[in-house]
Formats: sequence, C-alpha cells, structure tokens
Amino acid sequence: MAVDSPEFTQLTYDKVADAYDDLWSRYVAEPNAKLTRALVLKRGERVADLACGTGLFTVPMAQAVAPGEVVGVDVSEGMLAAAQKRAEAQGLRLTLDQDKIEDFVAQARPQSFDVVSLRFALAYIDWSRVLPRIGAVVRPGGRVGVLTNTTASVPQFYELFDQYRRSFDAAWKLYKHFRKSFGEAWRIYWQLRDTFGDGAFISVPDTADTVVERLAQGGLQPVETWTDRIRLWFRSGEEAVAWMEESGYATHPTLEHVSPDTLRFLETLFAEGLEGFREPQGIPLDFVIAGVVARK
Repeated sequence: MAVDSPEFTQLTYDKVADAYDDLWSRYVAEPNAKLTRALVLKRGERVADLACGTGLFTVPMAQAVAPGEVVGVDVSEGMLAAAQKRAEAQGLRLTLDQDKIEDFVAQARPQSFDVVSLRFALAYIDWSRVLPRIGAVVRPGGRVGVLTNTTASVPQFYELFDQYRRSFDAAWKLYKHFRKSFGEAWRIYWQLRDTFGDGAFISVPDTADTVVERLAQGGLQPVETWTDRIRLWFRSGEEAVAWMEESGYATHPTLEHVSPDTLRFLETLFAEGLEGFREPQGIPLDFVIAGVVARK
C-alpha cells in the first residue's frame, strides 16, 4: 500500500527525530554497517541515500566518497536537520532534499548516481513499483543497496493482530472500553475491520529474494544478499507498545484516521496481549532484516 500523502509520516518522524537513533538506529547498526561495506564505495562517487533519517549511516558514506556528492532524501524536516548537524560536525557537506522517495526517483535524471542506498523505508512506499525504477537512475557499474524489515518481523504483533481480527473477543473488549455503549462500540469495531481487517496496510517484502526480483526488473543483478535477526526485550507489553509508537515503527497513515480514544483502546489491547509472550527476560519483539546489494 503506497503512502499517497506524506504528512502523517512526516509529522511522526519530525517528533521522533531527536530520539530516533537511541530508539531504533542503535539496534540495527551492524546491518547498516554491513550494507555500507557491501556497496564498496569509492572516492568521487555520487550517492543517493533515500530515507536518510538523521544521517547516522549517511555520514560514513559521505566520508567514503568525499569529495563526491551524497544526496540525502527524507520526508521529515526534523530528520534532515539532524543529518545536516551531524555532517557539519564531521566537516562534511550533504545535499539534502525533503521529498518522497517515489517523487525523487521519478524526477532523478537517468544514470545520475553511482550508488543508491535505501534503508528501512519500504513500509512507507509502494516498493513493488519503486524498486524496479531505481535501476534507471544508476550508472552502468553502479550499485543499489536495500535494507528492510520483512513480513517475518514482530511476529508477536502479527499473531495478536490475526487473533483479534478473526474473533469477536476484541469487539467485546471494545464494548467494555466504551463503557458498554453498544452503538459506539459497534461503529468503531466495523471501522477498524474496514481499515485493518484484511491486513493489506502491512506492506514489506517477504524475503530478500522478493527485493532481488523487483530490482532485477530494473536491470539490476544481485551481488550479495543476507538475512539478519535481532531481538529486543521490554519489561512489559505496555512498554513494547510505547516503543512501537515512539520509534516510529508502527507509523502508518491509516492511524491518522483512528480517534485518540480508539487508539488508546488498541494500545491497551495489544499491551495486554503481548503479556502472553512473556519470557524470563521480559517481552520479546523479533525482527527479521533482509539486506540486498545489486549491480547494474
């Protein structure tokens, strides 16, 4: 599912920009470093870093290709401001562009980049269409690197999601949440079913092979693929849900249309459900990360 208007995602990441690296980036430092190494960057090359975020992984690429140009693209003004500050602290210059990935790729000149990097952004774009188009902006011999969560990530949430959308248990809890107002609970139940019922709002590749297939449609051939797994621990289901929101991981424009009271209900529902996954170390959330580097 494509993000037709970036406002909701932009506002969410503007808010989280200052804390984003602590909440998310530090956990995926090694997959990001692996991707940068696999791109085999050379001095003087021109690089596009799509969804550059705070520039934590953009700056090392700029160091590797200096005096070549690195263009950092992100929809969030707050993220770009952080990237600018980080680059300046290292005495480096980034060309920053506040733009949607789809629009940037569509408007970029053919064969204008040696390298394109796209990290943890496929959930926010129509990746099935965008990935094949990236090949057109890469020069012969150029490389494209992609990091993404796959559909196997956060299985704990998906298991609860399937459980809730297939039973009326959630409807009963919704009824109690809204102080036994049957009409209000029934209306919101069907609104949630219409919005989330078929799971179509979840859109990331199944595996690294899926990414390879889409890139191949744009004339790119795989050089290296891998899969990494990480596990995060939380003291409670409530803390895990809060992290999903605060890190931006659960960001999706469909949530913009959910009322604050309904959102609080969903937070409580999933926090309670996650307690069923408790282990001695706490509540686990598992992430499966696919990495792909392809060459033109």
